[in-house]
Amino acid sequence: MSSVHHHGFQPGRRLAAALAANTAFLVFEVVFGLVAGSMALLGDAGHNFSDSFALVLSLIAARAMTKPKTEGKTFGYHRMGIIVAFVNSLFVTGICFFLAYGAIRRFIDPVEVRGSVVIAVAGVGFLVNGSVALLLRAGRDDLNLRSAFLHLLTDALVSLGVVVSGVVVLLTGWAFVDPAITLGIALLIMVSAFQIMRESIHILMESVPLGVDYRDILSDISGTPGVAGVHDLHIWEIGSHLYSLSAHIVVEDTRVSELRETIAGLKEMLRRDHNVVHVTLEAETEACLPDEECHFS
Repeated sequence: MSSVHHHGFQPGRRLAAALAANTAFLVFEVVFGLVAGSMALLGDAGHNFSDSFALVLSLIAARAMTKPKTEGKTFGYHRMGIIVAFVNSLFVTGICFFLAYGAIRRFIDPVEVRGSVVIAVAGVGFLVNGSVALLLRAGRDDLNLRSAFLHLLTDALVSLGVVVSGVVVLLTGWAFVDPAITLGIALLIMVSAFQIMRESIHILMESVPLGVDYRDILSDISGTPGVAGVHDLHIWEIGSHLYSLSAHIVVEDTRVSELRETIAGLKEMLRRDHNVVHVTLEAETEACLPDEECHFS
């Protein structure tokens, strides 16, 4: 399964660079958020902290996923990225509730916001977060890297919102705009977090991978010459886009050499047409009888 190790040193280096840049900006943003008295700016800093935490976990997972399988971890460490994505989504959801609570308090008890400072810091934030997000864009198909990418992309968009908040406060003095932007930030982040959470749970539950059609695969296997039937078909995702399949196929009484060709053809078809790279097929000469335990459940 080494052929699917696409989370090598390059993604690790990019995650490390992203972590360094994000942490530096986090300190910068907290200081100026306190100076400006901006809840939106401090809220964005809070999410930047979650980004730093997420990047640390993603970096650990990316390194772990390159490790070879062992006798105890026969599938390797591919699930590390999925677990990290799930943890990140939970952490960000908590940050969202914190942001919403702080914004509601600001509606009740408004605090003066120094709009010029907010605009300047958020503008820097847009440049930093946007640039760092671009570093991870190439790995957006990997759920682990995608969770980090979405955090940073959201921050870049959020910084634009904070700039708008600062401009409006500076020009109109409408203090309610700052907490309103904060609520918008919380909603935007939560949508992304729930999406990552849903996909990671889907994989951890070993469901049929999203985008893979169970019935199509069942039909393709059943329609292969030499295959009389198929049952106990399972398809799951070990890591991001690393699909595995096991099934019982019913074949006619045939020579071992012909059976080998049939199985080889099935594996090639599954790899080519359905991107399933790890296939285990058990050949049987008769269908499963009603009183036999041929199925998982």
